[in-house]
Amino acid sequence: MKASTGIFLHEQEGLIENLVKIPIIEQCKWLCDTKDGFIARLTFSDSSSINLDVTVLKRAYPSIIAKVSKEKRQREHDSEAVYPLIMAPYLSEESAKHCEKLNVGYMDMSGNCRLYIRSLYVREQGHPNKHVEKRITKTVFNPSSKVSSMVLREIMREVSYPWKLLHLSERLQCSIGQVFKVMNYLCEQLWAEMSTSGLRILDVKSIMQAWSDTYSSKAATFEVLGCHTLLSTSDFEAKLQQIALQGIDSYLTGLAGGARYTPVVRYNKVHLLVRKRDIKSFLQAAECKIVDSGANVQIRVVDSEDLLYDWRERNGFQVVSPVQIYLDCMEMKGRGEEMAKAVLTKEIESDQG
Repeated sequence: MKASTGIFLHEQEGLIENLVKIPIIEQCKWLCDTKDGFIARLTFSDSSSINLDVTVLKRAYPSIIAKVSKEKRQREHDSEAVYPLIMAPYLSEESAKHCEKLNVGYMDMSGNCRLYIRSLYVREQGHPNKHVEKRITKTVFNPSSKVSSMVLREIMREVSYPWKLLHLSERLQCSIGQVFKVMNYLCEQLWAEMSTSGLRILDVKSIMQAWSDTYSSKAATFEVLGCHTLLSTSDFEAKLQQIALQGIDSYLTGLAGGARYTPVVRYNKVHLLVRKRDIKSFLQAAECKIVDSGANVQIRVVDSEDLLYDWRERNGFQVVSPVQIYLDCMEMKGRGEEMAKAVLTKEIESDQG
């Protein structure tokens, strides 16, 4: 039997075409359209059947998945006879996890799916988004989005604070629309929620992990200098303090910076952030040379202030913020990840209720 000729024809045909390939499925046919999708009857080879309540979404982010699931459960009195299913151009790994948690099936047009109906279990994951639109706004975690970066850094500076749009806009001297973009994205992912008192962070770990994933993928775009000094680690760090008195700033990051917040691992390589305008003066004053191998000093050259936002003074040293320590240490893997998690727990999550 053919699917309808309604607005969800493409999704209906895709669902039917894929499900009838499964050996224990006898038939899948369209029954009727709904305001946000359609109902299809799935018949098994033993003649038993179940209705699929399919919701078609243009974007399947976690918060709308939770909303759809709640609406379906409230509307369906006999949940065993109806199985909720979401179809969309693409479902991210995070959205897929929410579907699984809520026992909602999903099938996207990029090849990812999960259905758990009675004795039928089908799961396919890991296919990239085949329907990326060029005009879609870049993720708020993209390092090139400087304003979004500043908004995130301010929010993550005090995760228990109820942040308001106007307050953030005025504090960071940016538009309310730019602040709203970041807040809305966090809420869509169910990492935060808005209330009358302001934005409340719900999942610090997921925010920082997603930020780290994007940050690491863009790390190659940063200018990094591998350098060597004949001084010991402690003597070189003492020299950094002397250089700072001359007005040439450098900021500890990586394990060296993380140790100023929580000394959980040892290190023998100093990671620094230095402004582009200061790099020549710094190299000369620090007496360290750029090398192709054997570097014991690594300098990331920064040409914008967002990476240095919320830097702190710790025991006479200029140190990047806990957020930046986390991002830089997660790139290092191994001991770096250990340091990142320690800083996350002690410095970023510590004031969350």
